[in-house]
Amino acid sequence: MKQAYKRLQEALDISLDEPLALDGTIQRFEFAFEITWKTLRAYLEDQGIHCYSPKGCLKEAFKMGWIANEEKWLSLLQARNMTSHVYNEDMAMDIYKEVKKGHHLFRNLIKIISKY
Repeated sequence: MKQAYKRLQEALDISLDEPLALDGTIQRFEFAFEITWKTLRAYLEDQGIHCYSPKGCLKEAFKMGWIANEEKWLSLLQARNMTSHVYNEDMAMDIYKEVKKGHHLFRNLIKIISKY
């Protein structure tokens, strides 16, 4: 999860003037989000809690106090869900902005999860 977040940060540091910066950032976000929710699922299972979807795992992590702002995480989930439907640059830019606004949530979660 740490490595995926690091790669996302690298992508976010690239100017959008660079070719493929937008698409690359979105791709790295997709990967970071997938790794994150699956990591949450594993940690929750260790606690005896079973979840089967990203939304379910985020809600359980919120109940455990591992994530502080469920609404922001659900916004990232919505952005991740939109990534498979990006047909135009405007939608891609909306996703990018959501990622840029909320990427710190990954860092916060990594700090909390690393205690377990």
